[in-house]
Amino acid sequence: MHIRIAGSLAALLLIANAGCLSELTDPLGRRSALKEAQLKYTQAIRWGNLDRASEFVDPELRATFLSFAEEFATIRITDYDIGSIHYESKDRADVTVTYHAYNMGTFIDRSVREEQRWHREGAGTRWWVNPEIETLVGALGVSAQ
Repeated sequence: MHIRIAGSLAALLLIANAGCLSELTDPLGRRSALKEAQLKYTQAIRWGNLDRASEFVDPELRATFLSFAEEFATIRITDYDIGSIHYESKDRADVTVTYHAYNMGTFIDRSVREEQRWHREGAGTRWWVNPEIETLVGALGVSAQ
């Protein structure tokens, strides 16, 4: 009887500690910071909020990103699928996102894949994306600038 209780208690502790394992393997929270930034960026793109999405764009690329606002305004994203995050290093990662969207001029629903390349500089947890906005609007038949 005591062995069964001890075994059950050990299993319970193992399950409870599994959630803490990510904290042990990522003590500075870099991976969780990337997941959060990536989700917020993708959601902003999904709802057509380029200004909000631009907060996650590499500052050197932000002006070019925002220059697509007029073209992007003709797109409606109906859904998206976020693939797994592939870490190249502790400072670089790739995420494949598939957007389901249509151009307001054609109303033809299409799936468009974006390879989001994320990076961070220094010791912080702030991640930046190098977006493929031109690919996204071009794949949906919107004439780019």
